[in-house]
Amino acid sequence: MMASNVAGDSKHTARAASRVGDHESGTRPSVERKSPPTERVVQVLNLLAETPRERLTLTQIAANLDLAMPTCLGILTALTDAEFVTRDGAKSYGLGPALQRLGSAFESGLANLDLVRPAIIELHDRLGISCVLSATHEGQIVILDRLGAAMAGDRRDLIGARLPLAPPLGLVNTAWGPDAVVDAWLGRQPLIPLATGDETARAIIEDGRRRGYIIECLPSSMASTVVLATVLTSGMPQRVIDELCRNLPPSDWSEYLLTTPGDSAATVPVAHISAPIFDQHGAQQYTLTLVPERTDATLAHCEEWAAALLHATRQATIALGGR
Repeated sequence: MMASNVAGDSKHTARAASRVGDHESGTRPSVERKSPPTERVVQVLNLLAETPRERLTLTQIAANLDLAMPTCLGILTALTDAEFVTRDGAKSYGLGPALQRLGSAFESGLANLDLVRPAIIELHDRLGISCVLSATHEGQIVILDRLGAAMAGDRRDLIGARLPLAPPLGLVNTAWGPDAVVDAWLGRQPLIPLATGDETARAIIEDGRRRGYIIECLPSSMASTVVLATVLTSGMPQRVIDELCRNLPPSDWSEYLLTTPGDSAATVPVAHISAPIFDQHGAQQYTLTLVPERTDATLAHCEEWAAALLHATRQATIALGGR
C-alpha cells in the first residue's frame, strides 16, 4: 500500500469529501437514524409524483402534507432551484427535469450499484484516492457514483451529470467494447476538432486492452479531455459553453500515456487511471476511474495504483456475474 505522503490526497481528506459512506465519527451512521427535514422533502416529491399530470399550489401541498406554509415554501424553493421541481406563472408546482436525469442514470445501471460499491469503497479506503464510476447510456456518459472529488478542488456533486459520448470524450468508456462500438464512437461528430486521425485513438485503445487500464495525464494545454469535460459540466449557459468549445484547440490525444518510461522512478503527471467493469455477458458495463491528479507521481506509483484498480474491477465484475 502506498505511504500516505505519496498516495495523493490523504485518507482523511478523501473520506471527508466522499459521496458514498460519508460520516464524521469514523463509523457508519445507524440505519435507525432519521432526518425529519429530509422526510418532508421526500413527502413533497412523492406527492407531486402521485399526480404527475397535475400541478399543485403551495397551499394544496402544505394542506396535503400538514406542513406549515413557510416550511413548505422553503422546501419548494430549494427543489425548484435544483430543478427537481418547476414553478409556473400561476405559482403552481410540478416535477422538474432533474428527476428525469436521475431516472436515466438509474436505467443505465444504478440498480446494480449496490453490487459494485463494496469493491469501490475498498479501493478508496486502501489508496485514499478519489474514485469515479461512469457508464454509457443513450449516447451519453453518465457519472453514477464517486468517492472523493471528481476533479481536484471541485466541490460539485456531479453524480447524474451527463456528457456527450463523442470524441474526444468517451475513449475509456468504449475502449473495452466490441470493435463495432469503438467504430461507432469514432464515427460520431467530434465535440472539438481532432488533430490526428482515428489511428491514434485506436492505438491507445489497443494498448489499454493489453494492459487492462488506460492512463490519462494532467493537461499540458487546453487541448485536453479534462478541460473539455470541465467546460461541459460547468453549469454555464449553453451559448457560453458552445463558444468556449469553439475556441478550444484541436485534440491530439496526447494526454493519454501510450508509451511508458523505461525507468520506474520516472515522473508521470497522472490525472486519471481507468479500467472496465464487465457484466455477465462480457460487456463493458461500467468504467471505474481513479483520480490521483498528481504532478509528482512516478511510474512505480501509477503501476501500483493500476494494480489496485484492476483488483477492484475484477471484484466488481465477479459481483455482476462476470469473469
